[in-house]
Amino acid sequence: MKAGRARMLLVALGTALAVTGLSIGVSVLVSDRDRTTTTSDAATAPSASDGTDRAASLPKGWRPWSTALRYDVKGVPLDYQDPGCVAAGGALFCGGTGFTVARIDTASGRTVWRTGTRPQGVQPIGVRDGLVYAYEDPDDTTRRVVALDAGTGQRRWQRDISKSGDAVLYDGGLLTLSPDDQSFIAYGPSGKELWRASSLDEYCAPSVLGGVPYALCSAGTEPGQAPVDLMRIRPDSLTETATLPRKAEALGAVGGQPVFLAPQTAKDVYEAGYERPYNALLRVDPETGQVRRIPLARPLTGTAALVDGVVYFVRSDGSVTAVSAGSGRQLWQKATDMESLSAPAVSATYKRVYFSNRFGRLLALDSRTGAEVWRTSALDDPGDKARDAPPRVLLVKDAIVATAGDTVFSRSPDGPT
Repeated sequence: MKAGRARMLLVALGTALAVTGLSIGVSVLVSDRDRTTTTSDAATAPSASDGTDRAASLPKGWRPWSTALRYDVKGVPLDYQDPGCVAAGGALFCGGTGFTVARIDTASGRTVWRTGTRPQGVQPIGVRDGLVYAYEDPDDTTRRVVALDAGTGQRRWQRDISKSGDAVLYDGGLLTLSPDDQSFIAYGPSGKELWRASSLDEYCAPSVLGGVPYALCSAGTEPGQAPVDLMRIRPDSLTETATLPRKAEALGAVGGQPVFLAPQTAKDVYEAGYERPYNALLRVDPETGQVRRIPLARPLTGTAALVDGVVYFVRSDGSVTAVSAGSGRQLWQKATDMESLSAPAVSATYKRVYFSNRFGRLLALDSRTGAEVWRTSALDDPGDKARDAPPRVLLVKDAIVATAGDTVFSRSPDGPT
């Protein structure tokens, strides 16, 4: 019962990834089922509208490309609940229900390696120290985190973790919850246990805010029905930092201070599927535990993401609102009429905010004003599960990489050519 409630808490706080993973094996496979298309336009790196050469900001030899990631495995359902990619060091690693973990060349879209014979269910956890971290669920009662060599895809080590809690990377290692939910455990790049700290009798989930390991705990019998305790995790100790209102949503950190969203209401109507309004940001001083409330000019709804000191609220109808995380002041608002947008990716070089939608349409807004810079048409064939898979967009240097359905593709930061 405790594990189930911990999983519900994790989702309610907006910190969890979907965990419908299936097992991945040890063998390395490269399949001819991968379909890669590289377009012949943009033979040279694009230039920005001001005429500045941006060649150094793209992977060497980059061209626009599109790759089908679907990997048919007999007997494995292809439901694409949480596919996605992570980037590190100019490399791209993708995974999700329907395809096994793969390294994709960011210049051409070519599949460098695949690992396993069954999909692992969700996008990789992250990449650090030459290792790709991913999940493995060999059976209904066991869940593991595995460390793969980023260069070859070979498995370096594996550790059993909680069935209900996610693993997260922090500045120093990998933070997990033990299989019995009783301890937080940190592992180093070699797989060696660095330290552990006892969990509480409450329902706690590991989290990383500004690179620092925390636990988000609640004593409530229903997710979101009790205040959220922000606990600082240190070797051998779990220390309460602050108490936040129920349904507070963790966003990240600014200047080392954890940032949360405070909901305007917790009425059941919002729990039934409507967008919950938020009316303030909460910034926590990690040294004193003081919580500073930063009111918003008006209640805002949508999925929120904190990037470079700005909180972006993205609504299902395509409207985007940018708010300063420091003052709560609204910077701009844009009605885009492009539904089902992804979380944003922000380019400091181009001063743009990029979004993707479920069918592979890309949208670029000016990060200073919200004005639309460009948009693209949908992909010709994003896959038969495009409606079910959440879109994602990220930057590899300044090249845009996005997923739609079972397809990952890369486009110029200057838009359609």
